[in-house]
Formats: sequence, structure tokens, C-alpha cells
Amino acid sequence: MKKEIQVIRDQIKRSDYSEHSVPLYTTSSYVFDNPDDMAAMFNGEQEGYIYTRYSNPNVSEFISKMAKLENAENGWATASGMAEIFSTFGALLEAGDHILSSRAVFGSTHKLLTEILPKWKIEAIYVDGGSPEHWEEAIQPNTKIFYLETPTNPGLDIEAQHVLFTVIETYGSYQSYSRLHG
Repeated sequence: MKKEIQVIRDQIKRSDYSEHSVPLYTTSSYVFDNPDDMAAMFNGEQEGYIYTRYSNPNVSEFISKMAKLENAENGWATASGMAEIFSTFGALLEAGDHILSSRAVFGSTHKLLTEILPKWKIEAIYVDGGSPEHWEEAIQPNTKIFYLETPTNPGLDIEAQHVLFTVIETYGSYQSYSRLHG
């Protein structure tokens, strides 16, 4: 079976009501069988849902389906593209690190790279994303992330991902690219 069809058919466990579609879980919090289970979940010692902003069955199913479509082991879901970008940078970078970014980025990404991250001593440099030489010339010893967005916003240009991937294979480091699914 093609993975696209399998993703459509896969869903979280049905309830006792045998619904055809996954119900929307709009609760903000969840009940626990006992205080020990609650403590174990909050401490990360036991799997389970504790608060919808952390995760819920709908988000878990979405992550599972997207990971399958992308041939990934797992994933992370955010409410917006900027939340995804910021959480990726926040998880992987620290003071003194360096980002190489394609010039063609969304205005809010530009603000993040030029105004917000420098407050934490994280530097970003822009390069022409279509040339491996431009990426290679701008690499510094503290470069941790190579970043591009495709398609670009607002220009809708398709960035040459293969160019960046070639550079990363040679030099290593984290890669981060934002891609719209539609």
C-alpha cells in the first residue's frame, strides 16, 4: 500500500463509539487514574497526555502522519511556521553560535535573525542560496545551522535544497529548512 494511502487509513484508537473520523479533542487537561500516575507523567517517566498545549491525541496523530510522509522517525508540531522556526533555533543554538541563512526569508524570520537572536549572542549571515560556493565561503567554525525557506515568502521562489544538502554533506552541521505543506 502506498504510504499516502496508509497515512490516510492510520488513526489513533477509536473510542467506544466507533466513529469513522477522529474526534476533535478540545479539552485543556486530562484526568489521571491516581496521583502517582499524574506525578509520573509530569516527570516524563510515563507516557500520557497532561495538558493540551503540550500535546493531545489530535496533535499526536498529525505528527505521526507527517513523519510517515517525510520518512522521519518522529516530529514536532507547532501552531505556526514562526513557532517552528523559533523552537528549532532555541533547541539547537546557544550564545556564540552562528547561522548561515539564504537571503530569501520571510520578514518575521529576518527580524528573528537580525534583532532577536543577536540579543542572545547568536549571529546570522545571509548568502545567495543557489550557489554552493556562497554557502561554503561563509562557513565559520561556530556555524551550527544552515537555513533556508522554500517556497519563499512572499516571492514563492523554490530554493535549491540540493545545493544546501551538498554543502552539509561536506561540512556537517544542523540543517533547517521550512517547507509549506499543502
